[in-house]
Amino acid sequence: MDKRKKTTTKARALHRLKIIKGHLESIEKMVEQNKYCIDIVHQSRAVQKALQKLDLLIINDHLNHCVVRQIKNGQEQKSTSELLKLFEYR
Repeated sequence: MDKRKKTTTKARALHRLKIIKGHLESIEKMVEQNKYCIDIVHQSRAVQKALQKLDLLIINDHLNHCVVRQIKNGQEQKSTSELLKLFEYR
């Protein structure tokens, strides 16, 4: 595993999480201040989209590192099972 790449992914994920946290705090204030419902929903959807992008970043890293390593080590079933569980999650 390329440690530099992993650190970059980790740093990017943490940066995204801090931004998401800030947006969530903003939504909380909007609710407390009885802001317009549609504005709150717009902000909520922006957070959901940001979480989806975070998921993709992490999944991409997982595919490029963990899954490759598992397959090279003969753990194809583990990789397949983990990935299929992602699609079952609702």
